[in-house]
Amino acid sequence: MKRRTKELQKLKGVGVTLSRRFVEAGYDTFAKIAAAGEEGLKKIQGLTPGMIQSILAQTGVMIEEAQKCKSEKVVELKQKTDSLKMQVQNIALSVRDRFKDEVAGKIGRKLEKDIGKIISSLDKVEGELETKGKKTGKVLAKAEKRLANLADANLKRVDTGLKKARKSLKRVYA
Repeated sequence: MKRRTKELQKLKGVGVTLSRRFVEAGYDTFAKIAAAGEEGLKKIQGLTPGMIQSILAQTGVMIEEAQKCKSEKVVELKQKTDSLKMQVQNIALSVRDRFKDEVAGKIGRKLEKDIGKIISSLDKVEGELETKGKKTGKVLAKAEKRLANLADANLKRVDTGLKKARKSLKRVYA
């Protein structure tokens, strides 16, 4: 409750008491305050008609800023997923060049399958960017860390690293 009241105190004219009254009335977010409109806010003790107009205008601005911030984060995460896809493709090329003889048989097919799975996982994560932004950011950072040194690693370590990166990505869409 404290965090909610603190957030509502960002509105000009809303202090500790009014923010607590908003939360008690069920208006604990800017969106709920905006949805309540004048009629809903008139029921809260301590609000004058002038304050109500001001608060509604401010909540509109706050909601707009939050949407803008969210869309910027989604674009940033999309760039990160694209970067990880490129990184996986570079790892695949590096492995193919360094281990030509070993990759030709069963091991190669298995590695190719793992690379396909991780790219597929990145595509699924991309589909969840809108709804699970914060969690996705953390997971992408973890996957990036796991993929960081695989371009120069031995074949077994590449396979293990790809599996671990895919496992961390699954947490977003599973």
